[in-house]
Amino acid sequence: MGALLAMLSFWSLFSLDVGSMPILVLGGLTAAVAFCFPRWVAGIPAVVWRWAGPVILLMIVGDFLLHIPEFIPPLVRMVVMLVIYRVLAPRNLREDKQVILLCLFCVVISGALTVSLLFALQILLFAPLAMALLFVICLVDRGKEAGPHVIDWTSFEWSQFIRRVWQVLDLRIIVLCSAMFVLVVAVSSLLFILTPRFDFNRALPFLELSTQARSGFSEEVALGDVSEIQEDNSVALRIDVPDMDVVSAVPYWRMLVLDKYAEGRFRISHSLRAKPFRTFAERRELRLSVMPFSQHQGDLWTFYMEGGISRYLPLPGDFVALRFQKLQEIEWVPDVRVLGLDSVGQNVFSYQVEDLQFNLRVPVGEGEREVLDSLPLEVEEDELLAYPLTTIELDMPAESKAALHEINRGLVGETPLSAVDYSRAVTNYLWQNFAYSLMPDGERRTGQDPVVSWLSSGSLGHCELFAGSFILLAREAGYAARMVVGYAGGSWNTLEDYFVVRNRDAHAWVEIYDAENQSWLRVDPTPGHGSSDPEMLVQGSMTFDSGWSAWVDSLRIQWYRRIVNFEQQDQVELAMTLKDVLLDYYAALKQRLSEWGLAIKSWVAAPLDLGRLQPLIVLLALGVAVVAIWRVRYTLLGFIHRLLRRPKALDPVRRQAGRYLSKLKIEGIQSPVVAELQALRFGPEQSARAVKSVFSRARKALRG
Repeated sequence: MGALLAMLSFWSLFSLDVGSMPILVLGGLTAAVAFCFPRWVAGIPAVVWRWAGPVILLMIVGDFLLHIPEFIPPLVRMVVMLVIYRVLAPRNLREDKQVILLCLFCVVISGALTVSLLFALQILLFAPLAMALLFVICLVDRGKEAGPHVIDWTSFEWSQFIRRVWQVLDLRIIVLCSAMFVLVVAVSSLLFILTPRFDFNRALPFLELSTQARSGFSEEVALGDVSEIQEDNSVALRIDVPDMDVVSAVPYWRMLVLDKYAEGRFRISHSLRAKPFRTFAERRELRLSVMPFSQHQGDLWTFYMEGGISRYLPLPGDFVALRFQKLQEIEWVPDVRVLGLDSVGQNVFSYQVEDLQFNLRVPVGEGEREVLDSLPLEVEEDELLAYPLTTIELDMPAESKAALHEINRGLVGETPLSAVDYSRAVTNYLWQNFAYSLMPDGERRTGQDPVVSWLSSGSLGHCELFAGSFILLAREAGYAARMVVGYAGGSWNTLEDYFVVRNRDAHAWVEIYDAENQSWLRVDPTPGHGSSDPEMLVQGSMTFDSGWSAWVDSLRIQWYRRIVNFEQQDQVELAMTLKDVLLDYYAALKQRLSEWGLAIKSWVAAPLDLGRLQPLIVLLALGVAVVAIWRVRYTLLGFIHRLLRRPKALDPVRRQAGRYLSKLKIEGIQSPVVAELQALRFGPEQSARAVKSVFSRARKALRG
């Protein structure tokens, strides 16, 4: 049982990214060996355990010293090492309880840090295992006077053990333990619901673990990073939307803007990372006052973003307000409409957006307008070039610039076009000459930019190549352009009515500056993702999730809704719902009792009629018959026995006496009634009436 608890606790810790995977694998294998082959573990020399304690202590101290100021990863590794030691080393009853506490710590700390749906399953498995182990500890605890209980594991055999368990298995114990488990779950659920929720407005910092963002959603994206995410079918976002119709068009879940390009890599420029473009604050709510008051509907969108995706949040367009569950350290870049957290969390992160809109255009920021309206400019190659000049920078060899100029001259000639017309021309060019594929082709030419090399020699490409080609062509022609990464599309879960975005929906597209409208226009040059006209909204057909995988995922959204985000408002709503149900039930019960009372009153007040008394007489007669049969049951059984001329061994009196003798023997009860029962079982035949007193004394002996 200790080894089973250890394996369960190690399984729960696998979801934590704390650099402890090798020791967790070692612990899981150790616990499995201890469970399957306890004779091997019992053969370990005692000297090993005398030295194991000091060695483990030195390892723990060194681990903590090497990882200051972080203490969660060393703490997890310390508990894992202690569990391994306790599972393998000989232990007494007190140390068995230590195993339970250590394993409980592993399960709880994993659930607190990841808030994963698996935590519900793991704690439900842990509870009966821990209860069973405590039950066994109580059974083998013979008190202080009896001495310690020692088990000889060297002679353990699974076949003998299973046979013995089957022999002593008692249905009553199983039923009682099941009832206790149900009671524990019910009481725990009730306490969870009734525990008051206080708004501390601040998380506990030591319970927040950070991890690395996916390479396609970090501050620097190389060619192919976003396409690698598309190989992953796991869920990235779950969104509770006001209505399914609001996502009828293909939704673009905009996350991150990358303005600087060099050698096949797009990244956030140094100037866009710092002030004045980026502001750092601690907020519970972020308001965006760009929508007229008449358009405020109060519709709420709830986003659940899985851990390990990115520290940047999906924001597809304008909104009235964005709210977090607690005070949150954020980085807000209003000019490019990018919102980031201070770190990438390991667990799911949820937030609400009021009156969200999907925008085809992003308004130009105050810090951008003055520079962008003076385009075209000659931009020098400078590593510290300030935004927004980075959106027209071409830091590449002259040969590559010449190749871009040649393509632009064939597309638009020398006549300047609007941003919309130019976008349409470049998109058509890319669609006519290239096809989409996660496995791009083309030859990388020495001394030439990788995107330009693909334009010159390739025919198949992924979304980063299409977006990168568009951006370089636009910049060479004098248009400011930048890359945007996020998700495009999604599906609808029909079981719980919410929108699902998977990692396979990861995408990269372009925003080009439209001077006529003073806004950034979204353009998707990747084939199969829309129209070549950037101003045309793409009406996509909604895909629906169903089947087993959709049902499993619906459990997760219920976990997030009902458990993770359970707050004081939910308590009030639940209490009001319960109140309404009880009031309705009370009203229905009151109405039913009133009807019964009127019926009884009318029945009593009606004239005496034998027909009305007939059902009552039948019920009374049945009751009397049952009582009479029960009182003379032994006499009836004896009569049937003589009538059928059955052997004496099947005499009901003898059989009943045998049953009482068996029960008294099992319980170890020594009583004078045993001799009387033996006389009835093996002596002369007795009538049922004559043995009633003996059977009564046998029942009293068993109860005593």
